[in-house]
Amino acid sequence: MKKFASFLVNKRKILLCFFLVLAAVSLPLAGLVNINYDLTKYLGSDSQMKQGMQLMEQEFGPSASSGLRVMFSGLEETEKEEIYSWLSGLEQVSEAKWNSGETYNRDGYTLYELTTEYDSHSAEAAALYRAVHDQYDGRNVVTGGGIHEANVPILPVYIIIVSVGLVLLILLMMCNSWFEPVIFLVNIGIAVAINLGTNVLLPGISYYTNSIVGIMQLVLSMDYSIILLNRYTQEKEKAPDNLSAMKAAIAAAFPAVAGSSLTTFAGLLCLLFTNFRLGADMGLALAKSVIISLVCIFTVLPSLILMSDKLIVKTRKKALHIPMAGYSRFTVRRRIIFAVLFLVLFAGAFFMKNNTGILYMLQTNNPVEKVFEEQHSLVLLYEAKDRDRIAGVMAPLEQDEKVTGITGYYNTVGKAYTAEEMAEVFGGNAQMIRMIYQLYASQNGGGPVSTLTLPELIPFLQENVLQDPRMGAMINDGMKQQIADAGKLLEENAAKLEGEHYGRIILTTVYPEDSAETRAFLSSLSERCDELLEGDTWLIGTSAMNAEMSRTFDAELNRITLISAAAIFLVVALTFRSLIIPLVLVLTVQCGIYLTMAFIGLSGSGMYYLAILMVQCILMGATIDYAILYTSYYREQKDRESAVRGAYEGALHTILTSALIMIIAAGILGYVFANPAIGEICLTISRGAISATLLIVFVLPGVLAALDRFIRPGSKKAENHE
Repeated sequence: MKKFASFLVNKRKILLCFFLVLAAVSLPLAGLVNINYDLTKYLGSDSQMKQGMQLMEQEFGPSASSGLRVMFSGLEETEKEEIYSWLSGLEQVSEAKWNSGETYNRDGYTLYELTTEYDSHSAEAAALYRAVHDQYDGRNVVTGGGIHEANVPILPVYIIIVSVGLVLLILLMMCNSWFEPVIFLVNIGIAVAINLGTNVLLPGISYYTNSIVGIMQLVLSMDYSIILLNRYTQEKEKAPDNLSAMKAAIAAAFPAVAGSSLTTFAGLLCLLFTNFRLGADMGLALAKSVIISLVCIFTVLPSLILMSDKLIVKTRKKALHIPMAGYSRFTVRRRIIFAVLFLVLFAGAFFMKNNTGILYMLQTNNPVEKVFEEQHSLVLLYEAKDRDRIAGVMAPLEQDEKVTGITGYYNTVGKAYTAEEMAEVFGGNAQMIRMIYQLYASQNGGGPVSTLTLPELIPFLQENVLQDPRMGAMINDGMKQQIADAGKLLEENAAKLEGEHYGRIILTTVYPEDSAETRAFLSSLSERCDELLEGDTWLIGTSAMNAEMSRTFDAELNRITLISAAAIFLVVALTFRSLIIPLVLVLTVQCGIYLTMAFIGLSGSGMYYLAILMVQCILMGATIDYAILYTSYYREQKDRESAVRGAYEGALHTILTSALIMIIAAGILGYVFANPAIGEICLTISRGAISATLLIVFVLPGVLAALDRFIRPGSKKAENHE
């Protein structure tokens, strides 16, 4: 290790230049990374919905569309028409809906529903969103639907400024020099730039990952820089010169930094085992960021520290110091109580977490939905052999007040009409339509025909009636054009609803996209399909995806919890060559995770499922570093009280600095992110870090003291001499 440390210090200028060039090249590459906004792409290979989507695309071709709901208040009637005309004329709008009825006018509010053939995260959808707001901001306009501010694919610069500013403030408060934070931020900035740029080597990353990976890299890796600089400061007191001090510091800090990064890396890799592959997407990108940060700690930071040594010395200041001597004595004297308290907290949190509701989708709080209920689409894909049975499946849904629309081949293109009903469709003469029905019956050699479908009638009109001079003379030019247009429309719509192998029903409902009521509705629909249809069916839509994840989440969380705990246990066991220490440390962090879940449940809120998985893996990998650091200092002392006190003196400053960065930066991000899912992930990480840090700082010392003979080799003999 000493030879390697010497190499790093001797070649520091070359290494610094190399990584600066790499960072400079990586920054523009970050703009070329393929960002994916479609969460359905992360469904597992065994997902029923994913299989249904693939079959539907094979049968009906790819499709992408999204909607924007635009609501005004206090409009005059003339203004309503003008706005409708302007919205309809936007190049991104394929369809605009509005009429003077109550559906679109209620309590002084007016609603326009816009449909675009572009994905909600596309540049075209973002342009539509901005065009509406640029035109009507200041006229009491609000928007909702699938396209909203959280979907616009731009990471606001203010989020980066706020995050870096908060980290800088914490470092200025906690560091021993005013200039140390500058070194830390430059080093981590180089690492972040390289990580973001090298994401171009991946097939693509999710919008969620791209939004938080840079900030989370800073949060997860900052303590590595602090450990190395602290070691360098200590070695300077013993070494003959700065270069020798840095070589010694690298050799001494490497095991601690490598061990800390390894636990974080292992925890993040556990996300690879999630069913919903968005977790794997985040885990891989964040794990890569930790490795790049680790490399920069030992290649870039030594050069920055040595170049800035004089500035660091000149700007020395008193760091924030928290005296813990009194609490150390109290902890040692009440160590059994602390051990019992920990067991009670763990058991209580374990059972209480089960009362926390799990959310699979987070809705934006939009004013439009308070006036006009938002409608959601759901597709039922079925095998073509069941086309004659599908009407029986849909019959109960036609009576469901929350099902606002059912569009299928059976009730549109394939619907059978009487002569009177067909006359209403075409606006023709019922008597003439009855004559056509009789002619159809006679030419097809059957008995009287009371109903016909459009696929039966339109071709007959085109091939027989219009070709007959006698009948053709009875049909005016307007009706002939209607028949021609109906033929084209019939062909287009039939192809959208009924294919060679599969058919689909498009349901429109006001059921929430994630609720127990919605899952019960979907379950009932699936059971009815199994009962009445011979072939397989697939439900496709956001609510179906959420329901699918709810069925597998408990097993998935248990699996991820066991894998992450086992992986970290193994790393810590190898680090300390002990079985008791990793057991205590892993249980401490796991207790913090359970407490986080329990407190969120007690507050009456639900917990976002992806946030739980992220907290489990990130906290298990990152905050256990604090416990490892504290335990390392604890084992260096000769007796219980000096061990507790010495561990506080050696580790508390680093623990609090790193923890405050994670808690405050992630917490603020949780409130400023427009996307509610990303915000909830950050906020939950912040809450989890609070729980884990409090346990490590205030409870873990007492537990270690209670188990002292197992934690500190030779402590039993020392205890006998007390």
